[in-house]
Amino acid sequence: MPSHKALSNWYAQLGQHLEAGMPLPETLRVCQGVSEQDRSRMADQLEQGRPFREVMSHAPKWLPRADRQFLLAGAETGALPQTLQNLSDRHATIGATQLKLAIGLAYPLFVIHIGALLLPVVGMIDLEDGLDWSPIAWLVGSLRLLLPLWLGLALLGYLAQTRHPALDYLLRWIPILRSYSRSQSLADLAYALGTFIAAGIPVPSAWRLAIKLTPDTRFNQALDRLEPCFAQGRDPSSILAELKCFPGDFVAFYKSGVESSKLDANLLSLGKRYQERANHAMTLAAVIYPTVIFLVLAAMIVISVLRMYGSYLDIFQF
Repeated sequence: MPSHKALSNWYAQLGQHLEAGMPLPETLRVCQGVSEQDRSRMADQLEQGRPFREVMSHAPKWLPRADRQFLLAGAETGALPQTLQNLSDRHATIGATQLKLAIGLAYPLFVIHIGALLLPVVGMIDLEDGLDWSPIAWLVGSLRLLLPLWLGLALLGYLAQTRHPALDYLLRWIPILRSYSRSQSLADLAYALGTFIAAGIPVPSAWRLAIKLTPDTRFNQALDRLEPCFAQGRDPSSILAELKCFPGDFVAFYKSGVESSKLDANLLSLGKRYQERANHAMTLAAVIYPTVIFLVLAAMIVISVLRMYGSYLDIFQF
């Protein structure tokens, strides 16, 4: 599956070639960075006269579901080059954030693994008899500490990769990550709204599509309140302040965008602001939670050492 960086580069190439007047099928064949076989297949389908919507519905799995909706909207409204540029910027930001997060987590996780591997060894040491080494006991003791960590990381990775709604619900109960989840949902919504509106999608349809792509049930509930406005032809900014899921800055940016006829630009800018907040919260969590786990392991090692000396000196009783 292509990385965010690869997708960003590919989208940028596509947008530049389309701006230069190259037909889309030829553009797909020329622009590299993702599977050549998949690119050729999509190009062949377009040359055979298949609608772009059908091509997107059978697109390869590595093409994100949300991106397909953005591309479809851009193609149908003639704003595909601009949509591709927006997608390129978005994936570049996400890719840079993920790289920074991975680098920040590497050392704490390494230290945690070292501690988990050493702790069972400490328990095998006897000051009178020396080290009572048992490979099986060491392996079981290490896995007892590391397996929950691995399973937790794997579960979070799976939920994030599949954009499962359960992830948002889970993060709401975790300090710091609750703030990340909130900011990320708003970033996704603002970006999706801005991209759809920039592509020429009518505002009511843009709201429906954007909320459909954002895994936050609170936005679905808000949409029920917005539908009467859409039915009456009213602008939704008049009731956004009444909906608790939209903070004050979201309402302010939206209203100013409507008044200045720059709603798409305002929403895209707002999406970047929320993304920065989400990145900050995630960075903070990446520092605090591994540190807490490390301190717990360190405390367990200290307790094991005290028990060992206490048993030997008959001073500490545990």
